[in-house]
Amino acid sequence: MVFAAFFFSLMAVTVKLLKGKIPSQEIVLARSVFMFVVGIYLLKRYHQPLLGRNRKLLFLRGFFGFLGLSAFFYTLTTIPIAESVVIQYTSPLFTAILAPFILKEYNSRKQWLLYLLAFSGIIFIVKPGFSLTFLPALIGLAGACSSGIAYNLVRKLARTDHPLHIILYLPALSIPLATPATLLNFVPPTYFDIVLLILIGLLTFTAQIFLTRSLKLFQRFSGSSFGMKYLICSLFLAHCWF
Repeated sequence: MVFAAFFFSLMAVTVKLLKGKIPSQEIVLARSVFMFVVGIYLLKRYHQPLLGRNRKLLFLRGFFGFLGLSAFFYTLTTIPIAESVVIQYTSPLFTAILAPFILKEYNSRKQWLLYLLAFSGIIFIVKPGFSLTFLPALIGLAGACSSGIAYNLVRKLARTDHPLHIILYLPALSIPLATPATLLNFVPPTYFDIVLLILIGLLTFTAQIFLTRSLKLFQRFSGSSFGMKYLICSLFLAHCWF
């Protein structure tokens, strides 16, 4: 879990290094192509079938993962990294809230009360009103909810499917979904941008491997632990670079 948070943090900082020059969907597409190629190679290397077992849930995991990723990359390119990461940090909260409905896990009354208090704190993060950051923050919050759904689906799929299949369905869905917006708003990347895009794909793939294995090992997703590690790493790296 620590390694997943660290590599996700490096990925967030790398996206920020693009300085908003590359549209968010173009970043999603480039990252997804890299992950897809590497994922197919690893499937063949480990003699795994191309398609997983629970294809319906794998499809949903890829779809909601795409929504969460797109929203996160959008916030990274439009608002300060600290605000973007804090908003994305709410995804473990959605993971815990949605767990009873997706995984049939029990939440006590005390836990529901804590979730309610947490949501009251989210209002201060999103800052409702007419500020320029309100819409990106709202999109980021919707993305965090989508990520929460995806995390629960990953935990459920870990019981039946190979980690590579769980990871591969994310880029497999992201490529066709991100292509139309990329074609409409394509910005030719510089050589340095291409290096950053490849690095984003590498860091994300590595982080996904650690996260998927962690969710398979632990019965309950330690959202607060993961989120705090992720938040600390991101803010530290952002302070060093920016």
